[in-house]
Amino acid sequence: MTERLQKAVDIAKKYHEWQVRKCWADYVNHPLRVMRFLEEYWFPEDVLIVWVLHDICEDTELTVLDVNRLFWTRIWFMINALSKNHKPKDHKKLKVEYLEKHNKEKISNLENYETFEEFIDFRFHLYINRLYMWIIAEPWVLFVKIWDQIDNLSDMWAFSSDKKLRKIEEVEKYFLPIYEKAESVFLMDSKYNKKYNEFIKLLKDLIAEVKNNI
Repeated sequence: MTERLQKAVDIAKKYHEWQVRKCWADYVNHPLRVMRFLEEYWFPEDVLIVWVLHDICEDTELTVLDVNRLFWTRIWFMINALSKNHKPKDHKKLKVEYLEKHNKEKISNLENYETFEEFIDFRFHLYINRLYMWIIAEPWVLFVKIWDQIDNLSDMWAFSSDKKLRKIEEVEKYFLPIYEKAESVFLMDSKYNKKYNEFIKLLKDLIAEVKNNI
């Protein structure tokens, strides 16, 4: 392991130290497990670093500016692309207030939406559109995101059937279409095509397996 990759692993272990997955496993096992797998595919070191730190700005106190200081701009770019838009800090309070209002008076950020779910859906669409644009700018983002979903779907044994179905629907409805759209734009090199086709097949096979076991 190179010095830079070891630095990323040490950061992940430090900042994800007390976090756990929904299945109660240590969170840091998720990025390290896939990093070791991707090493076998000879992905560039920058991609491995991004994978190790892909959730660091969503789930810890580190910001994208911190990442930019620790590494160089390309790594910051990819991690920023993979980080979802943050929910409003008071989103739970907003939801309660919204549900209590039957006359649809204006409530903070919710004034333009019929339901709270529409507001959350709008935020998600912003993330999807941003992710697609950044995939076109930096194709490696695509492979990191696909493997994030493969590993997540492989580790849902503790989820309820309804939640499993929601996660699968999210991938099928929102992510697979942008992956296929992105493929037609930049996957011209045979080495990209081979990895893309293999990873998409793994993702689709896993979706079918989860559905069959629900």
